[in-house]
Amino acid sequence: MNYEITFNVRSRECTQIGNLNTDLIVTLPIAIVIPEDSVCEMSVVSAEIPLSFYNISADLINNVFSYYVSGNPTLQNITIPDGNYTVDTLMLEINFQQAHFTLTYDETFNRFFVTLISPAFDLILLYDVNNFNNQIFGVNQNQLIISSGFITGVVNLASVHSLQIRTSLNTGSTISTSNPNSNVCQKIPLEVNPYGIIIHTFNNYIQKSYIKSGSIKTFSLQITEQNNKLINLLGCVYELSFLFKIIKVESHITEEQKLFRKERLNQKLPPEVSPPPEVPPLSEVSQPPEVSPEVPPPITLDDIA
Repeated sequence: MNYEITFNVRSRECTQIGNLNTDLIVTLPIAIVIPEDSVCEMSVVSAEIPLSFYNISADLINNVFSYYVSGNPTLQNITIPDGNYTVDTLMLEINFQQAHFTLTYDETFNRFFVTLISPAFDLILLYDVNNFNNQIFGVNQNQLIISSGFITGVVNLASVHSLQIRTSLNTGSTISTSNPNSNVCQKIPLEVNPYGIIIHTFNNYIQKSYIKSGSIKTFSLQITEQNNKLINLLGCVYELSFLFKIIKVESHITEEQKLFRKERLNQKLPPEVSPPPEVPPLSEVSQPPEVSPEVPPPITLDDIA
């Protein structure tokens, strides 16, 4: 028999791991037992998560602007305080913290323009695909700027593209380009501005994961951004609803398949045909009595007369 249970998870009622409340241990009030002839279908059917995290922060590893300046072999690092930045506030912060160059923003091209301040006459920007710091400024390749020039790439302050709900229950129903056996059980796009509420409902696309056996009592829960870095909600409480469905394996068979199987079982065998009588060997068959041929009587002269 199929049945389903919905569990509402509140972050403040779970066990927090580490410093962030987006890394939790969830303990259910009752255990969900999965019978041997069934599977458990798990899905996140609703979520209410405050968009309280910053677009530039140490947690996202994108709060440092690094460069080399002429005549100095030491890498220069500008640490940006965690916060929600616009192009203008970010530009003011960078200009305030150093005296080697000035940033200005060109809205037409969505790029920063660099003007060096004497005695600096060149600036070297380094690109690393695994380093998210300089990428928000548009640094998408190693670049030497002499006197002045545009940074080659566009400014991208949308550092978080989506939220990834991850659990230890997921059994590889989701894969990604970086992980063939991902533990992501639901991807939630960001459709609100900072300080709003990210809403996920059953009307959105629902991912489903299947657990084949055992019982469910506790599991780990994480909320990350697209690069698997934990989101810092700054202590704000959030809620998630998990739907667990126990489904008998047979129920995965379509009605058409069930009907076909039933017809095959109910098919009548063809009528039984009696075998032909056994023919005895030729030697045992009785032969008719041998008949002597009749000899006609002799013809005499009297018969001729």
